[in-house]
Amino acid sequence: MEASAFTLEIALTLGVTVASLALFLWGRWRLEVVGLLVMVSLILLGLVSPREGIAGFANEATVTVALMLGLSAGLVKTGAVDLLGEWIGELAGDEEWRFVAVVLVLVVPVSALINNTAAVAILLPMVVGLSRSKGMTPSRILMPLSFGSQFGGTLTLIGTSTNLLVAGIALDEGLPRFEIFTITPPAAVLAAAGAVYLLTVGRWLTPYREATTEERTSPDLREYLSELEVREASPLAGRRVDDSRLDREFGLRVVGVWRDGEEISPRGDGRSPLYFEEGDRVVVRGRVRGIADAVEGDRLSLGATAAEFPEEDLEDEEESEVQLAEMMVSPRSRVQGLSVGDLGEQLPERVTVLALERHGEEMGDPIWNIELEPGDILLVRGPWSRLQSLHSQGDLGLLGTVDLPERRTRRLWWAVGILASVVVLAATGATSILVAALLGMCAMLLTGCLRPQEVYQEMDWGVIILLGSLLALGTAMERTGTAEYLAHALLGLTRDLGPYGILAAFYLLTAVLTGVVTNNAAAVVMTPIAVATGSSLGLSPVPFVVAVMFAASNSFITPVGYQTNVFIYGPGGYEFSDFLRVGGPLLLLQAVLATWVIPVFLPF
Repeated sequence: MEASAFTLEIALTLGVTVASLALFLWGRWRLEVVGLLVMVSLILLGLVSPREGIAGFANEATVTVALMLGLSAGLVKTGAVDLLGEWIGELAGDEEWRFVAVVLVLVVPVSALINNTAAVAILLPMVVGLSRSKGMTPSRILMPLSFGSQFGGTLTLIGTSTNLLVAGIALDEGLPRFEIFTITPPAAVLAAAGAVYLLTVGRWLTPYREATTEERTSPDLREYLSELEVREASPLAGRRVDDSRLDREFGLRVVGVWRDGEEISPRGDGRSPLYFEEGDRVVVRGRVRGIADAVEGDRLSLGATAAEFPEEDLEDEEESEVQLAEMMVSPRSRVQGLSVGDLGEQLPERVTVLALERHGEEMGDPIWNIELEPGDILLVRGPWSRLQSLHSQGDLGLLGTVDLPERRTRRLWWAVGILASVVVLAATGATSILVAALLGMCAMLLTGCLRPQEVYQEMDWGVIILLGSLLALGTAMERTGTAEYLAHALLGLTRDLGPYGILAAFYLLTAVLTGVVTNNAAAVVMTPIAVATGSSLGLSPVPFVVAVMFAASNSFITPVGYQTNVFIYGPGGYEFSDFLRVGGPLLLLQAVLATWVIPVFLPF
């Protein structure tokens, strides 16, 4: 096949492509804004028609991504992912390598069934809390969490938006439809090799870092000191302190136990274990979610004067405005020097202090005896109007509300069953992934696993807009002959390498591009070129398309190439070079294996 002539349309398409990559790299504007600019530019330049420009928003891949994000939200709202977190705590033990192994064993299959970005967003605070409670540095665990989610995302077509985007472009280019498990065999080999790397060489290369100040102050990651009272008939009564559910299931560390006004060592008298008794006051350290779940599930009370938490079905209008919020002790506050208990007596009616955080400092005293210092952060509960009034007085600064999402645990297995049904329907060919996901979303809403407004709130609209708008670029590259032109240019440089060498070049080029300008942008640029290259060689384009899919879905060398890397960057305290140090060898390993294993399962 002869090379395409260089035309004005090709020049304009390349100009829009280069400009979009530059804007992605610049990072000044949000990704979806750049996507919309690309779509509008293509329409105004006449490279695509208005109908073709907006067709991406009705594309099967875009709609499927939206539906899968909604199904993922159903698992979150019913507590299914929280259950995974409990399993991590139970199985991880106190050895770092074991913790990493358990994280990989769980996050890889989970990321294959729900969007891997959502999986990391949900598991991140849980893993950070557990690692700290076990005396481990989060940076040693978070990079395997992110990379493992990327391995899992490539196992199925629904694991990541990139897979669906590439499959959608390939379908538009005339290739056969990718089924849900088409890419699973080669991806499983790459995932297994990647997991072995992270447990061996990668573990040796992974750095010890401390979280940034900004991330330490995130309400989702902040660890509070709180005091729980073991109520009558609590399941905690009679359990050993050093083997309680507080640590394993709720991520709470017991730092002190008080009985009849006296402190008792959590390890007993050294000869026999200590057991919880009704009326014990337990000083714990952990995140808000863990404290709330422990109180709700184990019949515990928050301190002596705090209202029971969480409290539902509030009757009057004022109580319906009750909020959880964070308040900071001001530098010249009149309450500094007061104990938390004394402060509680001075607060307006129905405003209670639930927990205290002091710059990550370890404290074992009962919370109500701790004297307040400037900078202390209090977790309080009360009517919003009264919290605002306290803020206006200047002694306590209102930092904002703390979101404590509802968990419908009674519908947990409904949500799991619905997602399993979606996978089975798509895998057996009974229906397409799109139809299966539509049925699953309807089932989530009808069974009460999700509410309509929650679907809108939990949806990552930025991803949807980005996908819908960028698909126009793929259409323009195909219509104007740009993809064919670039394919011939690439072949001119790599033809002597043979099919395997060209496949390796595609993988490495896509991986580097992904690390610079994000996964979906790289996928949109490279997929049409992959199709044109395969056709030019007289080979099946499928291996080249799958190489692009894998390389764009596995970004290890920079923190900005993939959303899961962005999520862990701050909490792990990483430096930019850490990703190149750990991810560079992993990228080369994956490139070599992909070049060999993809044609084995998906021949040229």
